[in-house]
Amino acid sequence: MKLKYNFVTSVVADKTVAVAIGNELGKKNGIIKMNETGAFIFNMLKNDVEKKAIVDALENEYEGATRKELEKAVDSFLAELKKCGVLKI
Repeated sequence: MKLKYNFVTSVVADKTVAVAIGNELGKKNGIIKMNETGAFIFNMLKNDVEKKAIVDALENEYEGATRKELEKAVDSFLAELKKCGVLKI
């Protein structure tokens, strides 16, 4: 799975925001706000990636979280992106 559109991300007031760029700007109007973990996942989705690889990367990046907690967080974030219509599966 990966993002449907090209996005640029930036940190604004301690939150990461993503905005569609180029020709995609007209297709996906609006800003996506996310926390640090969401931004980590979002940036991985700029390339075609499987859920397992995302969870593996989070497990390596963040200590103290169980795999089950990470899977739940990934599922929740992916569901939000699907709802926004920006995720290509």
